[in-house]
Amino acid sequence: MKKYNLDNFDFLSPQNESKNIELGLKRIENALAEIKKPCKNTPAIHIIGTNGKGSITAFLESILCMSNKSIGVTTSPHLFDICERIRVNQKYISKEEFNNLFITLGNQLKIFELTPFEFIICCALKFFEQQKVDLLILEAGLGGRLDATSAHKLRPIIAIGKIGIDHSNYLGDSLEKITQEKIAVIQKDSFVISCKQHLTVESLINEKIKEVKANMIWVDELSENYKLGLKGRFQRENAAVAIGVIKVLNKLGWAIQKSSIEEGLAKTEWPGRLQLINWKNRKILIDSAHNPSAAEALSKEREHWINQEEGVYWILGVQKQKDICSIINKILKPRDKILLVPVPNQQSWTLEEISKSSHLYQEIIYEFDDFKLALSYLEELNEWPSCHPVLTGSIYLVSDFMKSYKFKI
Repeated sequence: MKKYNLDNFDFLSPQNESKNIELGLKRIENALAEIKKPCKNTPAIHIIGTNGKGSITAFLESILCMSNKSIGVTTSPHLFDICERIRVNQKYISKEEFNNLFITLGNQLKIFELTPFEFIICCALKFFEQQKVDLLILEAGLGGRLDATSAHKLRPIIAIGKIGIDHSNYLGDSLEKITQEKIAVIQKDSFVISCKQHLTVESLINEKIKEVKANMIWVDELSENYKLGLKGRFQRENAAVAIGVIKVLNKLGWAIQKSSIEEGLAKTEWPGRLQLINWKNRKILIDSAHNPSAAEALSKEREHWINQEEGVYWILGVQKQKDICSIINKILKPRDKILLVPVPNQQSWTLEEISKSSHLYQEIIYEFDDFKLALSYLEELNEWPSCHPVLTGSIYLVSDFMKSYKFKI
């Protein structure tokens, strides 16, 4: 039986959370019933997909706060601190508030043997109820049908980011299986907003909409008329989904003004995603491209980078359960080099293991014991690369980099 007390606070660390994934709704449904189903009458925007969930959430959060709406938001994972994952009106839950919830709910719910993610969702919903929010934004974890966020039943709006291959060990070994797991959250009469998807994904979504009698809204990439606070061409699709959600909210009577939409999009922030960092007066781009489809989107962005044709140094750390060969295939171009590093506190790919899967990369991969040594290698070159190096592959790698050099969010 898992125990919840402050001596065991490490239970919620990223390392333990990734080890304790166990999909299913029975545990959290029983736990929420035990604490009287917090926020059961508060409507939620449910964000699902493989990539773009955090960005869609960030756009919506920014727009709604510009409109002075009272909203509770939960996202995952976090960059620096677990309190980032529970927010009301863009303000993190305080350490004291989270610790109080941790102790109180931990004692109440220990018999249900919740996973770390399930326990955080319980804390979030309880906190949102205490704060009397009017609307929830729930970003799903890695699934949909059995994801803990789906235990909240009042989800009239479903926003879908790009769906691709990821977490195959939990969701299935094909795009069809993964899509079916995610879109199982679509309910009768709900409003579903999605950007353009792979044809297979679009077909499955349309079938699900017809099956459950939901309302489907497909959106096109947002025009250049809108200024976005987040970098990357792909963010125009995520922003379009967010605007689609806002239009539905307005149909439901929320009265969000165009000025709030424009200002909210322009002021959106989401650290660790296509973020150009000034490190020792040198530029490094950091991004959390942790699966092949995210790597493909990142690779497309390089077309806009100065001197990228001269080659890019990729400081790459990938968790063992990810498809690193596909990630490398997406990002690698002539004259590129990969500086392979471990993801801190996670089982990670090594050069020896990559070589067993493919011998194509040995000459362009240099392996280091940690990312600091990879950065030292770059410093010792005759000159700093003409195109900024890119540190990517896992949000945990990005987090450790930012913590180590005291970057703030």
